[in-house]
Amino acid sequence: MAAKKMRGRKFLWPALVLLVFLVPGFETQTELYGESELNQAASWDCGLRFDFFNRGIKRDETSSTLKSLHLVAEAHGKNLGGTVDLTLFAGLGQTDLNGLVFNQLPITLDYQAGGINGLIIGLAADWPLIYKSDFKLGLTADFMTWFGFKKKFAMEGFVFPGEARAEPDWSQASGGIFAAYEGYENAEPFIKVKISGLWGTFKMTENIQDLSGEENKSLKGSSLMAVTLGCHLKLTDRLYLTPVAEFYPASKSGLAASLGVLYTF
Repeated sequence: MAAKKMRGRKFLWPALVLLVFLVPGFETQTELYGESELNQAASWDCGLRFDFFNRGIKRDETSSTLKSLHLVAEAHGKNLGGTVDLTLFAGLGQTDLNGLVFNQLPITLDYQAGGINGLIIGLAADWPLIYKSDFKLGLTADFMTWFGFKKKFAMEGFVFPGEARAEPDWSQASGGIFAAYEGYENAEPFIKVKISGLWGTFKMTENIQDLSGEENKSLKGSSLMAVTLGCHLKLTDRLYLTPVAEFYPASKSGLAASLGVLYTF
């Protein structure tokens, strides 16, 4: 436990370093805006994004992994109101929670029925605060929630036929600071250091002849720190590619990745 705490503290240093640069810039924020983003018109990009999500979770006294794949449509507004970059997205996803044991049902059930389809929606926002040479620093936040569809499957090996119904859902919210470099002609790399929380429930219902029962499992992320690395790549005047990787340093097997293709209007 102590080792995990030390690893978590080690990854707080990037956040503290960025804050050292952010705080002095608050006093000159208006002046810096006037020299940069306020002179640029707002624009919108639309496109598709594929996400891979693999994050450690806690359930009761044990740990596991939440794996999820998403295909979403997204709209990205840049420099809205002269201050905010906003991303809205919605799509379909499949979450795998194999290995959860429900022992409060009439018959103990070890869920091994594979992925469950669902709907995912979310938003993200960046607030640039400081422009220094080709660097941009600011605040960032994001939220997404996944609503699982009901999945029914037969329970075999009993005298009477049985059926179970799985209904999971989960959400994630993050907030922190970011830095981006705009000195390249066709690429804008960025880094984000965030505090990130995940929570959710997995409801299982069981029916066997005259026996029935229901049990809810609480889901919670095993790490609160997230580090994101990504890059906006300009392919043409209107077409952009955005690969992103996100790490959860204190989480076993903690990794998320996405690849988005956007078209500017």
